[in-house]
Amino acid sequence: MSLYRKHRPQKFEEILGQNHVVKTLQGALESSQIGHAYIFAGPRGSGKTSIARILAKAVNCLNVKNNEPCDECDICKQIKEGRFLDLIEIDAASNRGIDEIRELKEKIRFAPNQGKYKLYIIDEVHMLTREAFNALLKTLEEPPSHAIFVLATTEAHKIPLTIMSRCQRFDFKKIDPKKMFEGIKKVVGKEKIKIDDESLRKIIFLSDGSVRDALSYLDQVYAFVGDKEINSNLVEDVLGISKSENMVKFLDLIKEKKSGELIGFINNIIDGGVDFDIFLRDLVNFMRQIFLFKIDKKIPSNELLGIDGAENIINEFSLRELIQLIEIVVEARRSSKFSFIPQLHLELNIIKMLEGCDGKDIIKNKEETNSIEQNNHLSNSLDKNKHSKEGVSSIQEKNDIQNKEADIKKEQNVRKSDESDKIDNWESFLEGVKNENMSIYMALQKAEFSIDKESVNIGICNQFYFDRLQDSKNNQFLVKKIAEHLGEKKELKIIKKDKKEEKKDVISEALSVFGGEIIE
Repeated sequence: MSLYRKHRPQKFEEILGQNHVVKTLQGALESSQIGHAYIFAGPRGSGKTSIARILAKAVNCLNVKNNEPCDECDICKQIKEGRFLDLIEIDAASNRGIDEIRELKEKIRFAPNQGKYKLYIIDEVHMLTREAFNALLKTLEEPPSHAIFVLATTEAHKIPLTIMSRCQRFDFKKIDPKKMFEGIKKVVGKEKIKIDDESLRKIIFLSDGSVRDALSYLDQVYAFVGDKEINSNLVEDVLGISKSENMVKFLDLIKEKKSGELIGFINNIIDGGVDFDIFLRDLVNFMRQIFLFKIDKKIPSNELLGIDGAENIINEFSLRELIQLIEIVVEARRSSKFSFIPQLHLELNIIKMLEGCDGKDIIKNKEETNSIEQNNHLSNSLDKNKHSKEGVSSIQEKNDIQNKEADIKKEQNVRKSDESDKIDNWESFLEGVKNENMSIYMALQKAEFSIDKESVNIGICNQFYFDRLQDSKNNQFLVKKIAEHLGEKKELKIIKKDKKEEKKDVISEALSVFGGEIIE
C-alpha cells in the first residue's frame, strides 16, 4: 500500500493545516447542527476527502469522544477499510452526466443500511455537466434528513451559484511547509526510512503544499533506494529536481557578469540531459524563495530553501535584481514551449541585462561598424583611382581628389549621426503609439520618418497604409503623439512615396560617390 493511503488521517486531530475547517465541523458536531451539504474547495492533497471521511465516521461512530470518532468501533473500521455501505464516493470526472445524478436521487431516498447518516462525497464536482447540476439542485435544496453531501473541488469558481448557495463552503489552503515537515517526519519514523532533513525539505518544497504529493514523492524515492539512506543527490536524480549547485552557479555567473561562461553553462545543462522546463521551474521557485526571505528575514533561510549556498546568493542580489531576473526566467519558460531553440529567449535577455543594453545598442554598433567599413572602402577606391589614372600629376588635381574624399567622409558622418537619431526617436515614438493604437502602429512600421524645423515628415509607399494615416481621426492622433514625444507641436506631413523614385535616388547617390555613368 502506498504511503499516502497507509497514513491517511483517521481523526480530526491528525489533519494538517486546516484548523479552521476542523474546529467548525467539531463545533457543529457538539451542537448537533450538522449541515446537509458542504463544499470543500482547495488545492489537491490538502485533506478534502480525508476530512469528508472523518466526518462520515464522526456522525455515525458508536463511541464519539470529544467530537472525535473512536476509530475502534465496527462502523469506524468499516469506513477505514472502505466497506461502509452508507459512505458513497462518486468521481464526477468520470460520472458527470445526468443519468448518474438521477440514479443518485433515486437511491438517496432509502434509509441508511448500517449507520445513522448516508454521506455522499462527490469528488471534482465542478466536472458535472449543466444538466447534472440542475438535477442535483433540487436534492441539495430539500434532501432527506438522513443524507449529507460533501462536494469536493479544486475549481470552486466553476460551480454554479445556485448550487453554491445551498451549501456551506469551506476553503482549504496549502499546507504550511513547517507543519508538513513535522507530519511527514512522523511517517518517516513509523516506516523507519533513513532520510536527512535537507532531503525531506526538498521533497516538501517540490510538493507545493500537498501532503499527498509529498508522501508520493517520498514513496518513489524510498522504492528506488530501499534500505539505503536517502540523500539530497538521490532525491534530485529520482524526482528530476534541478541540482542545487546548478541554480547557485547560474546566479553566481550572473553576479560576476561572465556572459560567455553563462551561455556555455546553460547549454551544458541541456546537453547533459536536464529537462530545461524543469530547470527553469526550479530556478523560479529558488529565486522566489530568496526574494521572499529578503522581504521577511524572520524566516530562517535553511528552512525556507533547503539549498546549499542560498545564504550567499541572498546577500549578493538586491531586490531589484531579483525581480528583473524572475521576470526574465518566467518569460523564458513561457517562450521556450513555442521555440525550436528552448534556451534562446533566456540567453538573449540575460545578455541584454548583463551588457546593459536593450537590443538597439547592438543594432547601432553594427551600423556604425558598417559605416566605418564603407568609408574605408570609399577611401581605398579613391586611392586606387588616383594612382591608376594617367596624367594625374598636377597639385591641383591631387587637391581636388583630397577635397572630394573629405566631403564624402563629412557627408557620411552627418548621415550616420542623423540616422542614429532618427532610429532612436522613431523606435521610442513607435512604442508609445503601439500602446494606444495598434492599427496606426502597423501602418507606421513600413514608413520613413524625418524631422525639420517646421514639420514632421512621414513617407510611406503602401497605398492602404497611406490612406489610413491620411484619415482625419488618425491624423489628429499622430499630431498629438508627436507633440508629446518631441515636447513641441509640429506640422504633420504624410508623403506618398514611389518605390521607383526611391530606387532612382539610391542609384544617383552611388554615381555621385563613385563616379561613372549608366551603360544599360
